[in-house]
Amino acid sequence: MDKNSHNTRIIARNTLMLYVRMLVLMLVGLYTSRVVLNALGENDFGIYDVVGGVVAMFTIISGSLNSAISRFITFELGKSERGRIGKVYSTAVTIQLFLALVVVILAEPLGLWFIDNKMTIDPSRIPAARSVLHFSLMAFVINLMSVPQMASITAHEKMSAYAFIGILDGFLRLAAAVVIMHSSADRLVLYAALMAVAVFIVRVAYGIYCHRHFPECRFSPVFDIKLIKEMFSFAGWNFIGVTAGVLRDHGGNILVNL
Repeated sequence: MDKNSHNTRIIARNTLMLYVRMLVLMLVGLYTSRVVLNALGENDFGIYDVVGGVVAMFTIISGSLNSAISRFITFELGKSERGRIGKVYSTAVTIQLFLALVVVILAEPLGLWFIDNKMTIDPSRIPAARSVLHFSLMAFVINLMSVPQMASITAHEKMSAYAFIGILDGFLRLAAAVVIMHSSADRLVLYAALMAVAVFIVRVAYGIYCHRHFPECRFSPVFDIKLIKEMFSFAGWNFIGVTAGVLRDHGGNILVNL
């Protein structure tokens, strides 16, 4: 009974923290969207949305692996084999580094081609759109490298940390919106740069927390072909769902622009 009571308390606490996170982010997000729209104007807001959507389309490559990484870390945590968990974590980081390189190689030239040849945009805003592409791609790669840390926090059921870091992310985005509202610089480029800085700060927060609380979150060069194949095999079916979600969320904006 004591164990069941303890597990019940953990579930209740984690559920409460996730609800608090969702509520705070919803309220902050609603206000932030309004501030950003007023600060950028409808044209620049649309440019940011479309260019960011082009970069986000490449989550098709990485998104399907997110659940696989979380599943493998959780599974090994249940077996209580610390050495094996560290190996899974390092393998996950290695995979994300490889995917980050692939995304940069593909997204940079394709994104520039799309902006220059296909995107419906005022020619005077093309340089700004190019800058948005670079900063969005930078933010995407940084966020990609946060996946193993997020998976570790989820596997250890530390939802309070996940909630607080998520709330930090929301307020950083709000701060970026307030800054551009009072700036005389190119607000579109400045906003994209500040968003990349916000993502970097969140990435550092995840890294510090995991480094302090989870001994297995220490990266060492690992290239286990068998483990990599198992992760990709597990992620195979999830690829279909991730592709559908990305096309639903970002494909429409790109088509409307065209």
